[in-house]
Amino acid sequence: MSATKDKWLKYRFLKKYEQLAPYVPGTKLMSKSALWKLISKYRRVILKPVRGSRGRGIIQVSSIGGHTYALHFENVKINIQGKENTYKYIQKKIGSTRYMIQRRIARPTIGGCPFDMRVIIQRKENSRKWKVTAKIAKVAGRGYVVSNNERSKGRLLPVKTAIRKSTIHHLSSTRLQSKMKRVSLRAARRLRGLFPRHRIYGLDVGFDLKGHPWIIEANLYPSMSHFLKLKDRTMYRRIMAYKKR
Repeated sequence: MSATKDKWLKYRFLKKYEQLAPYVPGTKLMSKSALWKLISKYRRVILKPVRGSRGRGIIQVSSIGGHTYALHFENVKINIQGKENTYKYIQKKIGSTRYMIQRRIARPTIGGCPFDMRVIIQRKENSRKWKVTAKIAKVAGRGYVVSNNERSKGRLLPVKTAIRKSTIHHLSSTRLQSKMKRVSLRAARRLRGLFPRHRIYGLDVGFDLKGHPWIIEANLYPSMSHFLKLKDRTMYRRIMAYKKR
């Protein structure tokens, strides 16, 4: 199995690094006991395919009290009574696909829709120095859990604008972006140990309600579509220029 698409492998590699561990959400491979353990600890979790992409197959599971669990996938929400029924339903939905369970980070919202960031980090061919070449905020479409643009019909905003319009507008945008940059560069340097020849990463980074950055996912072949959709092509051109160097 190609390591580049294995989210579980990348997750463990990042989490084991002491300087990154506080920025990587608690995650386990899918199993009945792991699911209930993480739900009792965090109350809300995200189930994602180990080899999924573009937000496909993602299910949010929340404990809403009275032995009732809310499942949210795509723009569909259902409530199920009891652990047994809930687990049976999830099993039927995911089939034999290998899944992992991740703590759901409560993200800030813009007009009630959560957002996170896509950060592109690159290095030139013969350089060890990583650089953040692009970043954009992805706002989930109304009623969706995932912020993937195509999947949730969401929108894209400059990171500074997203912070200003969001529920964490009272926090310093400069400080938040500087934290995000520091964590992203640290992750790229760490991942070099796993993929020594790789020169580009697309990280999904989300702030929580206190402005703490979390690495939700690391992509080795990030889609450029976000940056192509912007009127201003500066970031797209910068990414492409780095790719050639």
